[in-house]
Amino acid sequence: MNNVVKLLQQYINEGQLEKALIECKKLVQANSSEIYPLKLLAQIYFLKEDYQPAIDTTLGILEKKSDDFDSNNNLGSFYLKIEELNQALFYIDKAKQINPEHPAPYQNHGEILMKMRDFKGAVGHIDKCISQHETYSDDYITYKSTLMLRIEIYIALKEQSEAIKFIKKYLSIKFDAELLLQLVQIDTKEASDEMINTCKNKIQNKTFQSKMERYQEQVPLYFSLAVFYEKTDPSTSDEYYIKANNEVTEILRLTMIKFQRAVSKIIENYEKVKNFKTKNINKGENNIFILGMPRSGTTLTESVITANTEVFGGGELMSFYDLAYRLLLDEKYDESSFEMVGDQYIKRTKQLLNNQKKIADKLPNNYAFIGHIRKFLPGAKIVLVLRNPWDLAVSLYKQRYVTNISYSSSFFNLGVQMANFEASILYWKKIGMLDENVIIINYEELVKNFDEYQKKLYSFCEIKSDYEPEKRESFFAKTASINQVQNKIHTESLEKDNFSNFKNEFREAFYSQREFWKSRNFFDIPADFFGYKI
Repeated sequence: MNNVVKLLQQYINEGQLEKALIECKKLVQANSSEIYPLKLLAQIYFLKEDYQPAIDTTLGILEKKSDDFDSNNNLGSFYLKIEELNQALFYIDKAKQINPEHPAPYQNHGEILMKMRDFKGAVGHIDKCISQHETYSDDYITYKSTLMLRIEIYIALKEQSEAIKFIKKYLSIKFDAELLLQLVQIDTKEASDEMINTCKNKIQNKTFQSKMERYQEQVPLYFSLAVFYEKTDPSTSDEYYIKANNEVTEILRLTMIKFQRAVSKIIENYEKVKNFKTKNINKGENNIFILGMPRSGTTLTESVITANTEVFGGGELMSFYDLAYRLLLDEKYDESSFEMVGDQYIKRTKQLLNNQKKIADKLPNNYAFIGHIRKFLPGAKIVLVLRNPWDLAVSLYKQRYVTNISYSSSFFNLGVQMANFEASILYWKKIGMLDENVIIINYEELVKNFDEYQKKLYSFCEIKSDYEPEKRESFFAKTASINQVQNKIHTESLEKDNFSNFKNEFREAFYSQREFWKSRNFFDIPADFFGYKI
């Protein structure tokens, strides 16, 4: 078995998860009485973001050994991913009872409380996790993800000065570019000359065993320097952004065809659900979806909509996207499956509510499922946020997304994806899904005419409670907008002139991809991009 396990680890490290899955299934069959191969199988499903099989496999392990620590803790993590928070807490508590000294369940518990926006409650769990890690290891790199969560909590509680002290404490122990990036994103003045010089020296003097090692080491160094120089030396900053994104592009070697196919598949899937009518026409009446391209202003919009006592800010919830996409992949086209999507979504989101009546879900990519939202949750409100496409592209390019928004490292890919986004919205418009339950707002208008649009949003979402400006300014979002959204409303992010040498590449990719959608005859292609010039 050892040789197969080594092979599986190799496949996993190389990102060849399909191969790992095939080999692991063989291992499970050959060792049917063993638990360890099942744990590996569940982990591979989890890495593939195929959470339900991961859950089912782990539940099977617990039938054989109910007090297995790893499986109880992993189940808590898996249920957290699909936002079944009550189930997640149940298994996390079991893991704590089995091994109260292990740090992992405390991190999971802290993440659940952060999801519920109980940041003060999360402090104790994350701090305990860190202290237990420190008992086991002298190298904080092994538990850096926990440190990142603690930094997020400091920022959520508006304790930026404490966050800076915390980061500097660990940087004084050992230099780490990821932590430096966190520091300069809070305040570039807090980065010492020594830190910046260390960053530059590591770029110039390091040799690497592989492209993957180079990518892992160089990218955060480049992004740290790019952010550091952004205000004081924009041209140098841009150079570092370009170098960082070139490294990402080189390692990912992204094929944009998969995003095109995803749009086509969702459209084809909708044709099979379009005649469905839910039994309750008000289903989802307390749900608000905020959609658009990433970096289009969805976080700012969420901070406005939730600045009251009535609406809970759920952040980027994966539930609807996950439920709808699973329906698509499983090809279940019966009415009970359609009803289940809405029912499960409401069940999951209700677990987040405290005293609020409504919940805002601002996963930008839900724009791909506007029609499905209108069918499965006909009472829900949808806010679609649009932004100048070039400003949007530049903003995306300057974020270290790497895997979750993989197309952001290239202006060519950004142009292609902008056309795919346009195609999706034009399709929903053509078939009448952008109806009275959908409002379209422009980011530029929101920041220029804030008071007017705040009132417009509250009227559309039927929010009766008063808008509280201080609540908006203290809003925390676990996104790239983590520090920006707590600032006063400003117009500095409009009409960007960075990276102008790449503008033609962006435009050509956009228009080329448009030609593909034009050939499909799904909808008429307008001269502009929702009123914007490309």
